[in-house]
This record gives sequence, structure tokens and C-alpha cells, in this order.
Amino acid sequence: MVKNRFDFAVRDMRVGEELTLWRLFHDTIHTVNLGDYSASQVDAWSPSERDQQQWTERMQMISPFVVELDGEIIGYSDVQADGLVDHMFVHKDWQRRGVATCLMGEIVKRAAALNLKILSAHVSITARPFFEAHGFLVEQKQTVTQGDGVTLTNFLMRRALSAGDE
Repeated sequence: MVKNRFDFAVRDMRVGEELTLWRLFHDTIHTVNLGDYSASQVDAWSPSERDQQQWTERMQMISPFVVELDGEIIGYSDVQADGLVDHMFVHKDWQRRGVATCLMGEIVKRAAALNLKILSAHVSITARPFFEAHGFLVEQKQTVTQGDGVTLTNFLMRRALSAGDE
């Protein structure tokens, strides 16, 4: 269990919360990630107009879990059957307060339950130091294209898991 000064609760996303996660995703990218990416890059990564049905289906497909405090979702993540951490976002107002560490603890716990040996993620410039601090190593620097040909840098990172991880 991750110790923090807040009473975080971790649970699976509930049907109907998909658009709450989109708002958290969008707002975080447009504030926190703006420190490492240009305005045009964050607009391409998370445009203000998004196909909400497509987003809802995507969230239902990846089955994220959320961190909640006093009934408010303040972060979310997932871990897929192949070890991919597809999303990991913390509310813009909850940065550097233990939410991401709580999410990472849950990722490792769920990975252990799936008997995974390796976790992988496509990590932003912003999140790279956090992932490195949690045992992930850069495997490859990547250039990805978003929207109308706007390119962004991210990193394919991996972490080997051992029996003692939790």
C-alpha cells in the first residue's frame, strides 16, 4: 500500500466516468505538459474537439482505474494484459502530491496479478523523470505524429518486474 498524507482510494473506472477522464487528460496536457511541448503540440495531442464516443469506447477498452479523493477523480491509469501502461495522468491541480506514485503502485500490483514480467509505456518528456524514478529505462526515443502532421517526442520505456515488486 502506498503511504501518503491523503486518504486516496483506488478503484476501477465506472461506466459514465469516461468524459471525466477526458477532461482530466485534456486539462493536464494543456497545463502540465505545456512546459515541455509547444501550444501546437499539445493542441494536436489533445484537441479541444474530440469524438466523445470514440474516447468513451477507448476508455472502456483499456479499463482504467482511478485515484479518488473525497469523491473526486484526481488521476487515472491502466495496465494491459501485454504489460503496456497506455494512460497515466494526474489532475493538473494534484501534481507532485503522491497521486502518480499511488497509480504506479496499483500498476505494479495489477501487473503482478497478471503474472507480467515487463511493463512498457510511451512516456512524455514531462513524465520521463517520474518513470525513471520508478525503475523504467528508456529503450528508444520516438517521434510521433499527431493531428495534422504535428510531431512530438516521447520515449518507449520498459521496466522489468520481479517477484518482490509491489
